[in-house]
Amino acid sequence: MSTAPTGAKGSSILRLRAGLLVLVVSVLLCWVGGHFVARQFGLGLGWAILIALAIWVGVGILIARLDTKIYYGVALAVTLFLAYLVYDFTRSALDWSGAVALTLAVLATALLAFTFHDFRRLKHELRLWAYRR
Repeated sequence: MSTAPTGAKGSSILRLRAGLLVLVVSVLLCWVGGHFVARQFGLGLGWAILIALAIWVGVGILIARLDTKIYYGVALAVTLFLAYLVYDFTRSALDWSGAVALTLAVLATALLAFTFHDFRRLKHELRLWAYRR
């Protein structure tokens, strides 16, 4: 008799998720920050990696301790800023019509909002998974 779990509760935590995009971007930004700091002080690649790891752990601790309202407030600010950048770039630099620029801005906003929401859910699932171990 099979006792394999079914449904959403039994699915793997490593499935493809939009929240993983936020995780990948955070790793990339921390790497850039670590590389920048190491270059400023004339340090090598090993130090850049250590600084990037320290930044990533620090940002991870900060994100893990954020209140839900603050998290969604920051996510809203970043999302609205991205919407403005997409609209402004497509209108001014690319000289596309206002309707196309607005449509692209709304699509980018929806994608980023979903990504932030899924990252919050992924963080919660990772915490539950870690506590079970």
